[in-house]
Amino acid sequence: MGYKKSIKAFTLVEMLIVIAIIGVLMGVMTVSYSAIRQRARDTKRVKNIEQIQTALKLYFYNESSYPDNLTFDQALTGSTSSTTYMQIIPSAPTPTDGNCTSRQNAGGYTANIASSSYQVAFCLGNRVGNLSAGPKCLTPSGIIDMDCTPFACGDQLNITIIGNHVCNTSAPDYDTCSYSTVQIGTQCWTKQNLNIGSIVSGATTQANNDILEKYCYNDNTDNCLTDGGLYKQDEAMQYSAAKGTQGICPSGWHLPSDAEQNTLDQYLNDTTCDANRVNARDCANAGTKLKAGGSSGFEGLL
Repeated sequence: MGYKKSIKAFTLVEMLIVIAIIGVLMGVMTVSYSAIRQRARDTKRVKNIEQIQTALKLYFYNESSYPDNLTFDQALTGSTSSTTYMQIIPSAPTPTDGNCTSRQNAGGYTANIASSSYQVAFCLGNRVGNLSAGPKCLTPSGIIDMDCTPFACGDQLNITIIGNHVCNTSAPDYDTCSYSTVQIGTQCWTKQNLNIGSIVSGATTQANNDILEKYCYNDNTDNCLTDGGLYKQDEAMQYSAAKGTQGICPSGWHLPSDAEQNTLDQYLNDTTCDANRVNARDCANAGTKLKAGGSSGFEGLL
């Protein structure tokens, strides 16, 4: 009788099970590797911010102010000296992680007018040490939980306070605290007229009394909500005679000067607008484009 050697092999079912197990393991490895890379990017973001914070401290110590501007991927040099405080200002790793937007991840630097303080925006997709996920803001006193991503025209402009007046959407002020913005040529404008201040009747004279006051057309609060508040020129300028003064505008914004208004008119009127605007129709095309439903994007009451 001949001897026949038995050969062991996988059945089809066993092979399918093995393939499925390998697929699951590969999926787990991919997810784990992705999570590791995300954590590494977040750790790098924090390290970058710590390095920037150190460089800004040295800058302030030697220059007696913070830089007006800070550009990522470029050197940080002194304003009153040739000292280099950072060879390359590191930009945030990409891609974005967690719920961070691309703009939040890119961050940005802003200094106050006196260059005595600053904000550097960044965003974490995951917790890093004591820092939770989400938008963060580096300040001279440390990192705080706040989105300080620099404003870009087209963003929503949110107002909390102007002067002594706290924006209040309910009675008795019925303010508008959020405004759309639009880029027109080289300028950025709010799309709507401002509506902020304490309502006074049309029979009351707006006065220099540290109270931001507004009229509503025909003494009807609904008109303030639809068309914006009405202000005498002195009240609008907050009793300043300076061109381009902030007036009743939020921080970082100002009332347009005549030259800025003419720049707007020229852009919308194909450079044929009379800078002096002596006649009612010197800038007719610009007015047509600026009125509600016009092509400029501005929707305020003219």
